[in-house]
Amino acid sequence: MVRKLLKRAGVCLLSLSMVLTGNVGISGASTSSRKGVAVETKTGSIVIDGNDIKADNVNGLTYKGFGMLSANSTSDLLMDYKSQNPEAYAKLMQYLFGGEYPIFTHVKLEMGNDRNNSTGSESATKRTKGEKANVLRNPGWQLAADAKKINPNLKVSILTWRTPSWVKTDEDKYIWYKQSILDAYEKYGYMVDYINPNTNEVWGGAGDVAYTKKFAKWIAAESTKTIADEKALALFKKIKLVVSDEANVVSSDVANKLKDDKEFMNAVDVVGYHYKTADDENNAMKWLAEEVDKEVWNSEEQATFSNSAFRPSTTDKAPTVEGTGIGGSGSALEMGNTVIKSFVESRRGHVIYQPVIGSYYEGAQYSFKELVSARDPWSGWMHYDAGLLILAHISKFAVTGWENETNTAGIWRGVASASKASAVQGTTSNAVDGRGGGENYMTLAAPTKDNFSTVIVNDSEYPMTYTLQTKNMKLKADRKLELWETRAADEGAFNENYMKCIQELSADSNGVYSFAVKPNSAVTVTSLDVSDSKEHTEAMPVEGERTVLDTDATGDVQNTEDGYLYADDFEYTGKTVPVLDGKGGFTGEKEDYIASRGGEKGAMARYTHTLNGAFEVYKSGTGNHVLRQQLDKKSTGVGSAWNSGDPVTLVGDYRWTNYTAAIDVLFERAADKQYAQIGIRQTGRTHNLSNNAGYSLKVNDDGSWILYRAKMGSTSSKGTELASGSVDASQVTPGTWFQLKLRGEGNVIKAYINDTLVATYEDSNPITSGRVAIGCGNSYTRFDNLAVTKIKGYAPYYREYIDNMETYDLTPQKNAKLVYNNKWSRTCANQGMFVYQRSVSNSTGTGASITYTFNGTGLEVLGYNKSTGGIVNVMVDGQSYKKGDALWNADNMCTAYQVSGLEDGEHTVTIEVASGSLAVDAIAVIGSIYNSDEINVTPKKGTETGLPEEELPKDLTEDVVPDISTPSPSPAAPTTAPTTTPQPIKTPSVRKGYSFKVKGASYVVTDASKKTVSYRKAANKKIKSAAIPATVKVKANGVVYSFRVTDISAKAFAGCTKLKKVIIGKNVVSIGKKAFSKAKALKKITIKTTTLKKVGKNAIKGIYKKAKISCGKKKLKAYKKLFNAKTGYKKSMKLTK
Repeated sequence: MVRKLLKRAGVCLLSLSMVLTGNVGISGASTSSRKGVAVETKTGSIVIDGNDIKADNVNGLTYKGFGMLSANSTSDLLMDYKSQNPEAYAKLMQYLFGGEYPIFTHVKLEMGNDRNNSTGSESATKRTKGEKANVLRNPGWQLAADAKKINPNLKVSILTWRTPSWVKTDEDKYIWYKQSILDAYEKYGYMVDYINPNTNEVWGGAGDVAYTKKFAKWIAAESTKTIADEKALALFKKIKLVVSDEANVVSSDVANKLKDDKEFMNAVDVVGYHYKTADDENNAMKWLAEEVDKEVWNSEEQATFSNSAFRPSTTDKAPTVEGTGIGGSGSALEMGNTVIKSFVESRRGHVIYQPVIGSYYEGAQYSFKELVSARDPWSGWMHYDAGLLILAHISKFAVTGWENETNTAGIWRGVASASKASAVQGTTSNAVDGRGGGENYMTLAAPTKDNFSTVIVNDSEYPMTYTLQTKNMKLKADRKLELWETRAADEGAFNENYMKCIQELSADSNGVYSFAVKPNSAVTVTSLDVSDSKEHTEAMPVEGERTVLDTDATGDVQNTEDGYLYADDFEYTGKTVPVLDGKGGFTGEKEDYIASRGGEKGAMARYTHTLNGAFEVYKSGTGNHVLRQQLDKKSTGVGSAWNSGDPVTLVGDYRWTNYTAAIDVLFERAADKQYAQIGIRQTGRTHNLSNNAGYSLKVNDDGSWILYRAKMGSTSSKGTELASGSVDASQVTPGTWFQLKLRGEGNVIKAYINDTLVATYEDSNPITSGRVAIGCGNSYTRFDNLAVTKIKGYAPYYREYIDNMETYDLTPQKNAKLVYNNKWSRTCANQGMFVYQRSVSNSTGTGASITYTFNGTGLEVLGYNKSTGGIVNVMVDGQSYKKGDALWNADNMCTAYQVSGLEDGEHTVTIEVASGSLAVDAIAVIGSIYNSDEINVTPKKGTETGLPEEELPKDLTEDVVPDISTPSPSPAAPTTAPTTTPQPIKTPSVRKGYSFKVKGASYVVTDASKKTVSYRKAANKKIKSAAIPATVKVKANGVVYSFRVTDISAKAFAGCTKLKKVIIGKNVVSIGKKAFSKAKALKKITIKTTTLKKVGKNAIKGIYKKAKISCGKKKLKAYKKLFNAKTGYKKSMKLTK
């Protein structure tokens, strides 16, 4: 209590100080200096009238908060986070959906058709009319299920862009929707709340009106004859309908038809539009929300373009002061102004973002426009953008969501009279320009009139001063308000000013509150007392290290020492996935990996992002699991697509450089235009593999083959043909396994079929990095034994890959990184989707230089540089490296200049423009050279017959669509979703806390998913020597598990008085408290690990006073800091290399 009073006293003094210095309460405009530029101070005024809070409006003005759209493959990698780094996944879900004031209240799902729909394809839940629906193979449905565990009040909605080939009629579409919804209810225990029965962003006028009414009748006519489960039936009949999901326009047609057609009006619950914030010419959206009490949504909106953490490095001026903080074109603040203007102009009480989570690989269409980047499931890395905080400035300071049937949930209402938007809606989708300054704010208030919050966005260089006054509210006369602020850093850590309660406001004698709003900032002024709330004060997670994908032969365990980069045989034997408990942790139960991701006949494959088609894990008749392309012209048909093209899926790390990729292939049967293709160094641009991957090898089923290179700056369906030829058709005939292999070693590309070299190409302008791509025609095609291996004498990947805006790091110390001189323009404005992080730095004249100090064997400059005439001079460690060296022609995310061949260590490189120009999109540091033996993966041999083994059923065996030939009652109001969920699939496995012994020593599992254990206790107290192994194996329930030993538990060797020698294995990260306490004979400790991060208190207290601890030369300096007096280390001891 004392601390809280002192804190309040402090902010009161701050408030008094601001008033005395004239910074607040100015009635007119004045000028101030910012970064040496004179700028005008602007003013604003807010009046909140309790009589304008429409408590009896339960749909139109209740503020529902924010939704996320999972669609177009943007969640492809998300379930890999759940399986490979479940703690990171659980933390993300809790941050987005958890708490008393959740940021997101709705998950919207695309009903996909296995075909491209911009970024990629969404798995179809039914590939034929007769196939049983299966929502497990689509990540969005599982995302929604996990979100519902955290917030049972969360809403789920569905709609479609394109339909599967079998959907020919209105009835077919209803069948598809209904069976998918009921499958989700059966598998996950939740019912969908909203459906748009029509086509996304295509309003069909009278036809869509008729179908919407028909759809509503079908729902109302459902009975126990068509849905046997009475609870499911009751919930299904409560589903509400959405129209029209048009983009970049609010047409008057929908509103006019609602006015003219009572049945249509009764059938529709929500009207939603995308992107543009305006109302129609008749203000129909305001009419619908305020008078008709219908929900109005901004049902698809764009989030931030670029990375807000580094956006402050921009040199943009808007219009006079250099730098826009977290504001500017495509920024978090612009996003905030879009939310405000959507409510002010057209009463949209709900905003849905596409996507919120970008869990797909860099370089795909519409990249870098999300609020969370989650592209590295193997490392657990995620970037949480400041755009989330702008939404939190609204949702964390109001009770948002959907009002209940009795109007007692206390959902806050939007107050139109206390909201204003002077920002200007531009001509592009998401450009709400507030750079001219002015008033931009939105007020939400409790229906009981005893609380309110107003969010204010200042996306301009102008300081603002505001006054706020309330009337007809049920507030105490002396009610103090809290002022919360988010903006870019001053001089400290990048997030030092993120979501801070900066001031407590008191009203003056006239009941007026006065406060300042800094340039390029967002603030919330609220009557809520939440300054000590953990939910409000806990910092947004900061992205950690982005570990490059480098595994062992299983593809499941990181291993930088062997010859594999990655491998997948698609078996996943014994692999499980933890079950979330809805509280940020786990229940302790496990689900079988394949079963949880779709089942034996079609499951999500690990680390795949699919651009087109459907690549799934499939159990063949032999019992072997393969990666099968499931879209087949003959069996399933092929539906329409946003971007035409054949099936393509991606796997791996965009930082891979020199490697060999091999995969086995089998065509199931003869088909037209049948081929298989493998690509390397894939970074994006198009959806067609030959122009998407840097290099690719395509083999047709007649034995003919082509080696391609991607064309620069081209969206052509084909790349450039480098070589072609043929092999004997019998090698690749349907039913026969064969291998494709592509090798990229520096600028030399080699292509192999069945381990026979068929082509070699030397590229004078090479594409140097990227992941693996796999492709085929629209026919059943099987792939197996993917192997990505290192090449001797070459660096297999970049050690570091940073955006051009990274002039500092994200540590609290804010260390300098890229150093530019004053001849550069750095911008995040209006950059394309294939530009890394949608930012670029362009030289502005001769002498422009960029400097970077790094650890590695070289450095590359990546970015679009075509015919720039760029000539550079390069210095390495103060010495001339090259003079008058020409840049390479390079596409986005491709290499324009390379410094290579340096010794592995610290270097400083300066690149100076001698003539022409240079565009820097990213800087990549070349890592260590691989000098061990290469791994040669031999081709899989053999044939298979009788394929495909089974065909999907074509027709239904039951009645699904109810009879609506007689009138049916309209759908009733929604009910509460079920609170119980089906039990997870149980698989015998070890879990966290499971203990076992190996050679007498005790171990305990610390993380079952990451396969780590702690060395718990020595075999006995009389041991004379001990070796902590790198790994241990244990057999449990008939399954052999292999674990990395990453910890030495507290007191593991305490009191082992005869212990003389210990070897600490290479995977140990932490040594616990008193681990070797009182082991008085311990004279020698050999440390083999290079990743030791922590040595606990008194860990070596009482060991031999002249003990020798050896750790190797490279870690000597770091480990001297770890072994200090607190650990029991004495000066008489010796820490050596």
